[in-house]
Amino acid sequence: MLHNAFTLAALLACTAPVAAQPETSPALTGAFASSFHVDGQGRLWAWGANSSGQLGVKDRRPQYLPVRGMDDLVDVAAGERHALFLKRDSTLWAAGANGEGQLGTGNTSDQPGPVQVAAGVVGVAAGADFSFYITADHGLWAMGNNTFGQLGTGNTDEQLRPVKVMEGVRMVSAGAKHALVVKDDGSLWACGGNESYQLGDGTTTARPTPVKVAGNVVQAACGNQYSVFLMADGTVWGMGFNGGGQLGDGSVYAVQKPKKLIDDVKQVAAGHGHTLALKQDGTLWACGRNDFGQLGNGGSANALNFTQVLDHVAGVAAGQYHTLVLKDDGTVWGAGSNGSGQLGTGMGTSDRNVFEMVRFQ
Repeated sequence: MLHNAFTLAALLACTAPVAAQPETSPALTGAFASSFHVDGQGRLWAWGANSSGQLGVKDRRPQYLPVRGMDDLVDVAAGERHALFLKRDSTLWAAGANGEGQLGTGNTSDQPGPVQVAAGVVGVAAGADFSFYITADHGLWAMGNNTFGQLGTGNTDEQLRPVKVMEGVRMVSAGAKHALVVKDDGSLWACGGNESYQLGDGTTTARPTPVKVAGNVVQAACGNQYSVFLMADGTVWGMGFNGGGQLGDGSVYAVQKPKKLIDDVKQVAAGHGHTLALKQDGTLWACGRNDFGQLGNGGSANALNFTQVLDHVAGVAAGQYHTLVLKDDGTVWGAGSNGSGQLGTGMGTSDRNVFEMVRFQ
């Protein structure tokens, strides 16, 4: 989601003949109204909203077509108006809005260009105005807004510099007010806002200290006031707000504790109110809000059940109201809101309710 929308974790120009750098797995990231793609050579492409310099390029105008950013990247995580860039050498760089300390620089000054904030990093996640990273020793570090306890520090104190909050962490996802953490043993932990049961503990009590909600989990994604996670057996489970059908269970009723939603999945992503499930066979299934055409099914009606919308898909990411897809042939496609050019079509208007290929320059 704005969040993270979930980041598809990924794993130069040279003027003299040197050994070619090894290719990396492409990464795809959707944010509030911005989009990011790390190609197989580690080059960053970014497009969409850039009012705070969150794309990592200094021109703060919206970018309606992808523009080149940093080199040697493996992944990107993006929040509402900030982004985190993970390089091949495991250094972490940050750019964009910093009013809540979400860049971890020790102050609240925005950064229109990337600045290094940490080293020895292997994973990243970004919420609306807070951030996480995982170090090589599997420690989880957090910074930024903590009003709802979403940093998992046990309190609600804002953090202008990174603080260590957990050990033994494999991955993390962040939303608007809450976070989900998957530990090395497959256990799923949740913290932060819980007004719509998004933490899955059966209550609406905010949790500044992470609570365990499931086991045998391999991936998790935060939507707006709801959560989904992928089990090792390929099943997706979800909990929280469901007013737009984002849990895909055929209803619009909130789910208080984890509920099984769909089978045979290898990746799941969550936007503001829509959910994407990439199945083992490469088909993409979607449900939830569709007011901007973010499901890419040619319509605008909400979908209360998961329905197939694409095939030959290799990876997927969800922005707030848009969807990004990496296809088997390496092309990137988008659907949904395009008010800031986040679909990369060359225009800043005209939302799309069918998938259209991103135009790389």
